[in-house]
Amino acid sequence: MIINVKARYADGVLTPLEPLDLDEGKEVMVSIEDTQDAVNDAPPTGKGRESIPQMFERLRESVPPETWDDLSTDLAKNKKHYLYGHPKE
Repeated sequence: MIINVKARYADGVLTPLEPLDLDEGKEVMVSIEDTQDAVNDAPPTGKGRESIPQMFERLRESVPPETWDDLSTDLAKNKKHYLYGHPKE
């Protein structure tokens, strides 16, 4: 089970800012993310999310330019060939 909860660190102790549904004495694994860093690193578009065009641009930029030259230009026409091995049209 994974629970995301905000907590405050003071005097060497992490204190959850909301109630936790855990048994007393239960050992848990804690991952820490500075919420200020998360805000600063978030994409600039509304509510901390990148837009679809921004996502496609980021993905396009992640592919080496020479790879685009090797892609098939008839994928829509011959999708059955590329998916299932049918003869090309």
